[in-house]
Amino acid sequence: MPKYNLTWQGTDVQLLEALLLASGEESGAPLPEVLLMADALDGTVLSQKEVEQGLEKLMSVGYVAIQKNKLLLTPAFLHDYESIDGTEDEQQALVQLLQTKELKAENFDEPKILIKKYKLKNQYQAYLEQFGGEE
Repeated sequence: MPKYNLTWQGTDVQLLEALLLASGEESGAPLPEVLLMADALDGTVLSQKEVEQGLEKLMSVGYVAIQKNKLLLTPAFLHDYESIDGTEDEQQALVQLLQTKELKAENFDEPKILIKKYKLKNQYQAYLEQFGGEE
């Protein structure tokens, strides 16, 4: 079994879309706001594992960064996102964009360390305690 999940999943797209909407003009948001946005979009409650794997993938391709206690969309993502055309469906546009990014195991080491430093598990727990949801 591979050490990392090297295929894009629907939950990765949901996480990216929620981050995009939660970020607004600031291009960054704390994890609880991102999770609330995912729930508000279509009732999705992402599991801690889905969030962790999604962030690892998005960080490995340079689309998401962590700064202090916020998840940030990188200039590289914003540039690529602005260059998408021909689709009115936000989720479909993000799927197309992610499909162009190859996931490589060697790019996952640094994101794993950064996610650990970010204390994702604690942030996710705080979200559950504050807003409810599933584990």
